[in-house]
Amino acid sequence: MYQKWLEAFHHVATEGSFTGAAQRLNVGQPTISSHVSNLEGRFGVELFHRKGRSITLTPAGRMLYDITHDLYGHEQEAIAFLNTVKDLEHGELNFSAVGPYDIMELLAALRQRRPGVKCSVRIAVIDEVLEDLEAFRADIGVVGRDSASETIHSEFYNQHKVYVVVNRTHRLASRQEVRMRELSGEPMIVRMSSSTTQEAFDKAAAKAGIEVDPVFTIESREGLREAIIRGLGIGVISETEFAPHPELHALTVTDAKMYTRAYIACLKARRNRPLIRDFLDLAASIVEERAN
Repeated sequence: MYQKWLEAFHHVATEGSFTGAAQRLNVGQPTISSHVSNLEGRFGVELFHRKGRSITLTPAGRMLYDITHDLYGHEQEAIAFLNTVKDLEHGELNFSAVGPYDIMELLAALRQRRPGVKCSVRIAVIDEVLEDLEAFRADIGVVGRDSASETIHSEFYNQHKVYVVVNRTHRLASRQEVRMRELSGEPMIVRMSSSTTQEAFDKAAAKAGIEVDPVFTIESREGLREAIIRGLGIGVISETEFAPHPELHALTVTDAKMYTRAYIACLKARRNRPLIRDFLDLAASIVEERAN
């Protein structure tokens, strides 16, 4: 009894309408309406706000939907599995990544190996990437930290040097290299706390016992570049993100090991799905080839 009621509720919430849920479950709309009404009546809760043909989840409905997603949210994954289990040359993979460089390198390799696989890519911050994985919006994530957890599987993929970048009029612009102590007291455009590039510099600065002068904090890579171009301060940029510009000059810090890292992540429960496993094997082969 409860199973049919919960299933009806879940599909109404997913489809956004009673009609859509009825079509999905191949039953009449009155049956769906009855199941949802019985569920609400049995427990004395309102799960949907109804206004004409429009429905929205109530707070209680949203909380219940989070639970039913775990019960019924694997259905599309199961269908995708059955469609691809016989033939890895076709299928679909959705990606969410913190930056374009590593994911595009991986997609180029995937394209050569499995040209029939369709892909979509979303660029987001690390917390959003992990949310995409948990919500099944993404099959694979590329993040800047090892995000292994009870639910997330994480594998190292790559690392990239971090440069200190200055304006061409800066006192260090004639140099190719710099030592950490030479940056002490420098006005600096600081990246947000989610930036692994800034995190790498901050750790190196703390180890060297120096402090910089944070001018202001900025979220985007593009904003950081523009701030340095206009001479507002120095900044740090990963080698994969540094694009040459007449007003910018990149310096290597000789006495500090500063790197950003890339990790490939997926749900532990899904890592042996055919397309995901094949992709992880592909990434591992690139890492091995790079090491050799």
